[in-house]
Amino acid sequence: MTTVASKLVLAVAGLVASVTGFAATADADAPSVAVRYDDLNLSTTSGVDRLYQRISAAARQVCPDVHARDPHVALAGQHCVSTAVARAVSEVNSPSLAMLHAARVSRG
Repeated sequence: MTTVASKLVLAVAGLVASVTGFAATADADAPSVAVRYDDLNLSTTSGVDRLYQRISAAARQVCPDVHARDPHVALAGQHCVSTAVARAVSEVNSPSLAMLHAARVSRG
């Protein structure tokens, strides 16, 4: 795996800004976090599971609180997390990761 491919950046554009009432920001201004996976073997189930956990944790880190008291903030947070995870999974371009994500999404 190359150094470039060893990092994944989750960009959450406009979602955080819309929750706080500010104008939508460009992707470059959106909160993001690098998710390393150069230490994982994506040809194994455990490697794919671990990467999915990392992506999900990173999305929760940069998105609004999904457990907020304000239902609008909580809903925006849920949407943000699901969008960020889907985008990250797509960027990794791993069929195994995509299948895991599809299974998790279908279960809710």
